[in-house]
Amino acid sequence: MLPKKTKFIIPLSLFSIVFFSFWMNDSSAIQQKIAIYLNGKQKTDWDPQFINGRVYVPVKLMAESLGSKVSWDDKKQTVDINTDIKMIASIPEEEIYLYVLNKDKDTNMYKDLIVSINGVKKVFDWETIAMITDLPELFYLDLNSDQKKELAILLSKGHGTGFSSETIHIVNPENFTEYPIENPLDIIKNHVTTKIISDTEVEIKVGETISNIKLENIPFKESKLLPDKISEISYENFIYYGISDNTITATVGVEGDYLKYIGYITIEYYFKDGKYKMKNISISQN
Repeated sequence: MLPKKTKFIIPLSLFSIVFFSFWMNDSSAIQQKIAIYLNGKQKTDWDPQFINGRVYVPVKLMAESLGSKVSWDDKKQTVDINTDIKMIASIPEEEIYLYVLNKDKDTNMYKDLIVSINGVKKVFDWETIAMITDLPELFYLDLNSDQKKELAILLSKGHGTGFSSETIHIVNPENFTEYPIENPLDIIKNHVTTKIISDTEVEIKVGETISNIKLENIPFKESKLLPDKISEISYENFIYYGISDNTITATVGVEGDYLKYIGYITIEYYFKDGKYKMKNISISQN
């Protein structure tokens, strides 16, 4: 169940500096360094303060660690803590969760996504469509053969008949840095050339392999996604990522007309020099 939207406004006072407090009756604790734990992990950077029998923790650090968005309104002299977070994907057995902070009502896109791994969180400026049919996919696998697992997040900007727009992000769970991955459209630009022979035939060179594609020879000719004629070749409207056997692939539709396809380019990735690059590229007609 998704949490309900909640927002706290804290007036400027001691509580604009502190978010959480509790009584301590043991006076000997004043002489000791106070340790704070969140979800079983010690927070060494919070610098809790003992004031008048209470322990205080800084509001910004506490709230952001819990996945909330903290902002300061100088005119009203208030701290605004927005806890309107939704969990949109998870791998519970690995304590991995993906939350969203904001939603753009005009575009129906979730923005500012929070990755949480074993209680440690980081906000990324990614976006994904706010539809139950297009929820993100998470994969926790060794994707670069270093004997350690990486987190892959597949996000969607939407899909429909003949249309799919996906992005992929690969995160190092040890330091929350993101590994670069080559854009499939850049790969196609550098490795694929086309020549329209007629309105029913095109020559496509993928790497060193040349394919002559004729509309009458394409399987499933009755498909609504097959063009009646080839007007131009483009690749922008169907991009789909998959992960199988610890390998990332991207499938890109070859459009002979708008949202009409004469084939699909498949790109297989591998990890080299700190980034995911093209290993193989091929074309198929179904």
